Amino acid sequence: MAIYMKYQGVDGESTTQGFEKQIELQSFQLGVGRGISTARGTSTRESSEASVSEITLTKLTDGSSIKLFEESLYGKLDHEVVITFVRTQTGGGVQPYLRYTLTGAGVSGFTLSSGGDRPNETVSLNFDKIEMTYGTIGDDQSGSNSSSTYDLATAKRS
Repeated sequence: MAIYMKYQGVDGESTTQGFEKQIELQSFQLGVGRGISTARGTSTRESSEASVSEITLTKLTDGSSIKLFEESLYGKLDHEVVITFVRTQTGGGVQPYLRYTLTGAGVSGFTLSSGGDRPNETVSLNFDKIEMTYGTIGDDQSGSNSSSTYDLATAKRS
């Protein structure tokens, strides 16, 4: 399994069919939380609006590193970013099964670290809107898609 990122205006080094020139990622992290409180002596609960974290990615240093570094310094928060999780197909090739589409996105953080080997980068992405699409897949490669979109500006499903 692999994760690919298509960041508008930034080419990666992937040669995987269907994901050429995308950025190969090592990890992906996204968090959502909301405070829920229960009044003492009652069963009534109240919740706050959801808090959506920035997306944090890790990747190896590659041809996209300079552009992503520049994006963290002075890039605009107006990009479309697509992050796709794929699995290896039985007969070869890859099949997407999970996709995040971010709009109004940009790099909010960039960290590089190395212990003497190939440097590893941590990149944080901030965004206005997020769409999650999941394609149910089985060994026969069949399935259907379901998706959900959340607009952070309005705190509503869109």
